[in-house]
Amino acid sequence: MRIEELPEELPITLVATIGPETLELTTVIQEAIPKKHLVTAEPIYRNDKIISFRAKGLIVDLVTQLPDNPPIIFKNITVHLMKREDGSLCYALTTLAESKVLNRRGSFRCFVGIPSSVQAGGHSAAHDAMIKDVSTTGFSVTCSDETDFHVNQVLHVILNDYFEETAESFNFHLYGIIVRVEELENNKVVYGCRLNSRVIGLDAYIMKKERLRIKKQRGS
Repeated sequence: MRIEELPEELPITLVATIGPETLELTTVIQEAIPKKHLVTAEPIYRNDKIISFRAKGLIVDLVTQLPDNPPIIFKNITVHLMKREDGSLCYALTTLAESKVLNRRGSFRCFVGIPSSVQAGGHSAAHDAMIKDVSTTGFSVTCSDETDFHVNQVLHVILNDYFEETAESFNFHLYGIIVRVEELENNKVVYGCRLNSRVIGLDAYIMKKERLRIKKQRGS
C-alpha cells in the first residue's frame, strides 16, 4: 500500500525516534494528494505549540490499521509542516516506499479506561478491574494486588462502551492469555493479555474511539 492510499479520517500513530528515545503521537489523516505521493494530517500540539518533527537525527515511522486488516507501517517517512490556502497548518507526510505489515505485537493500543470485572477461567470468582487499553491482538487490565493471576493463565473481561457522540453501544467478551504481569506502586497490578482469537468488530470500535478522541482533542 502507498501512503497516498490512506483514507481520510483514519487515525494514525507517528512513532518518533531519536537514539534510544521513542515517542508515539496520534493524529488523523485529512486528505491525500496522489500526484505528490503524500497525505496531510492534523497537527499535534504540546504546550500550545505545534510539534515540528525537525529535530536532528529524528526518524519517524507511520503506523496504522485499516478495518479487517493487520496493522501496517511506513518506515522513515518525511514530515513537513505545510500551510493551507486558508492559512491553517497541517503535516505533509510523504514516502515513496510502500507499507509493510507490522509485527502483531506492534498493534495500535487504544486507551479505554473503563471499569469492569475479570475472571480467571470460566468458573472462578470475578474481581474488580479497569480495562486499561485494547488492541486487535490483546488488552491489559489493572486489578488490586490481592488478585493472584499468573502468566499463561486465561483471563475473561467484558468491555462495555457507549459513544454519546454517535449513540452507539459496544459489547465485547475478551478472552486473553496473560503474557505480562507488572506490579505498580499503588497496590495495583497490570496484566497484559494476548487475545486467544480475533474479536469481530473490535478493530472498528478501536478506530471509532480513537477518531472521537482526536476530535475531542482538536476541539479543546
